[in-house]
Amino acid sequence: MRRYPHWNSNDIYRCVLIITLFFQWGGSSELGAQNLPTTVKLATGQNSTTQSNSSDSTKALVEPFLPVDLLGRTSPHGCVLGFLRSAEAKDYEKAEQYLDGKRSPQEGEELAGQLKYLLDQGLSTSIDDLSRSPKGDIEDQLRLSRENIGTVKLPNGELKVMLDLVRHPDEPPVWLFSQETLNLVPGAYANVHHIDLEHFFPAWTAKIRILSVPLWRWGIILFSLLSIFGVASLLTRVTLWLLHRVFKERLAVGVEASVLGLKTPFFCLIVAIMDRLAGGYAITALGRHYWRSAGFVLAWISAAWLLVRLTDIMIGFVRHRLLLRMQAERVTFVTLLGRLFKVLVGLVLVIALLTHAGVNVSALVAGLGIGGIALALAAQKTLADLFGGLSIVMRGAVRVGDFCQIDGINGTVEDIGISALNLRTLDRSVVSIPNAKVAEAALENFSLREQLWLHQIFTLRFDTPHDVVKVVLDQIDQILGSHPEIDKDSARVRLISLTANGPQIEVFAYFQRPGAEWAVFLEQQEKLILKMMRAMESAGTSLAAPIGVLWIDGDKQPSSSLEKA
Repeated sequence: MRRYPHWNSNDIYRCVLIITLFFQWGGSSELGAQNLPTTVKLATGQNSTTQSNSSDSTKALVEPFLPVDLLGRTSPHGCVLGFLRSAEAKDYEKAEQYLDGKRSPQEGEELAGQLKYLLDQGLSTSIDDLSRSPKGDIEDQLRLSRENIGTVKLPNGELKVMLDLVRHPDEPPVWLFSQETLNLVPGAYANVHHIDLEHFFPAWTAKIRILSVPLWRWGIILFSLLSIFGVASLLTRVTLWLLHRVFKERLAVGVEASVLGLKTPFFCLIVAIMDRLAGGYAITALGRHYWRSAGFVLAWISAAWLLVRLTDIMIGFVRHRLLLRMQAERVTFVTLLGRLFKVLVGLVLVIALLTHAGVNVSALVAGLGIGGIALALAAQKTLADLFGGLSIVMRGAVRVGDFCQIDGINGTVEDIGISALNLRTLDRSVVSIPNAKVAEAALENFSLREQLWLHQIFTLRFDTPHDVVKVVLDQIDQILGSHPEIDKDSARVRLISLTANGPQIEVFAYFQRPGAEWAVFLEQQEKLILKMMRAMESAGTSLAAPIGVLWIDGDKQPSSSLEKA
C-alpha cells in the first residue's frame, strides 16, 4: 500500500466525512424525489418507470425552489392564528391576505373585521387542535385541499368555517379562508347581536394599547388573575390543612415537612386548571387561545413538580419504614429508583411541551440519524455509570452511611447517585467515584461486619517466669469470659511465641456488635485492654520495653543481657 507522509489522520477523517456526506446527500435526494406528490412528479418528469430506471431518473428536472410564506399560512393552524393576530392588532390590511378571493382593499378589511368578530363569538374547535401539517388533516373526509376548522353558533343556525389550500405560480401553497365561507360572513355578521364591552369603560382606555390589547382589557385580565390567585390560595390552604389533620399521627417529622412543600406546586396546579376554565370566557378567540395555552403549560409543569414532591414524600415514608424494620440495605435502592423516576418525569414533561409547541418529536428523534449514534456513543460512560449504580444497589454491596474502602480510599458513603458515589473521607473531604468504577473495584465494607474483631498481640518482659506467664494467661481468659458481649466460642488467650524480647501472648475474640457500632467497640476494647494491663501488673510483670535495657545486680558483675525491641 502506498503511503503519503504529508497526510495525517485528521486529513483522512475529513476525506471520509466528505465522501459519507456526498453519498448521504445523493441517497436522500432520491428518497425525497420518491416522496413527492404525484403532480410534482409528473411536472419533473418522474413516474413509476423513471423511478425504476436509473438512467431516466438522472434526466429528471429539478423542482424549482419555492420561497417560504412569511405570513405562516403553510398550515391550517398557522393561517388561523396569523389571521387572529393581525386582526387583533387592527392590521386588517394584513389580515385580508388570509382571505381567499379578490376584492377591493376596503371590502377586504371590512370582511376581515366581520370574520374576526364571528370567530370571537366562539369557535367550536380550539386553535391548538388545528392541524400543523402543510397537508392539513387528511382524515377529515374532505378533499385534500379543504380543511374544516369548526363552526360558529349563530342565532339562526351555525356557520361552518372552511380553509382552502391555494396554489399560485412561483409561490408556496398556502391555506386561506375559503370563498364559500367568506360569502356567508356578511349575512351571519348582520344576524348577530352586537355587544361592545368597550362602551362600559372610559374612552381613553380604548386608545391606549399594550401589545395590541386595549388598556380596559388589561384591567379585566388583571382582575381575573387576582381572582384566580385568591381562590387558588384559599383552596390550597384548605387542602393542606385537611391533609395535615388526616395524616398528623402517621407521618414522620421529615415527611411532614415534605408535605408542606406541596403548597407551591399544588397552588400552581389549581391556577392552571382555573386558567383553562377562564379561557372559555375570554372576550376574543385569540385571548381564549392564550389563556388555554398558558393553562396547559402551567398544568404540565405544576403536575410534574407535584409528582416530584410526592415522590420525595413517598421515598421518605418508605425509608422511614425500612429503617424501623432494620432493612437499611433497601433504603439506597429506593432512593435510586426515586431519582430515576424523577428523570423520567422530566423527559415526559419536555416531550409534552415540545408536542404542544408543534414539534414533531418522533420525527425529531428519527431525524437525529448519525447524530443520534454519536450521542449514544458519547453517552456510553454515562449509561455505564447508571447501570453500575443499579448493580451496586441491587447486590447490596454498599449503602448510604456505610464505612468502607473503595479503590484504596477509606470513608463513609454519603450518597449513591445516578452517575457517581460520594465518599466522605476521614479528613472530611468528599471523593466522587463513578459508579462503573465502583462496580469493578475491590470494595471492602466495614459496616457489614456482623461482629468486631478484638485482636491484641503483646510481649512480656524477657525475665518473666513461666508461672507468672501462666497467671497472666488465666487472668486475661477470665476477663474475656466475664464480658457479656464477648463471643465465648471464639475467645482465646494463647502463648504463641518465645522471642528474644520475651514470651509473646495473643488475645483473640469477637465482640458481638455489628460493624456500624465501631465507636462502641472501641470504648469496650479500651476497658478490656486496661484490665489486661492491671492483670499483668498484679502478677508482677509488665510489657517488654521497646528500647534496650541493662540490668545491674549490686552483688554481681553487671549482666551483659540486653533486651532489644
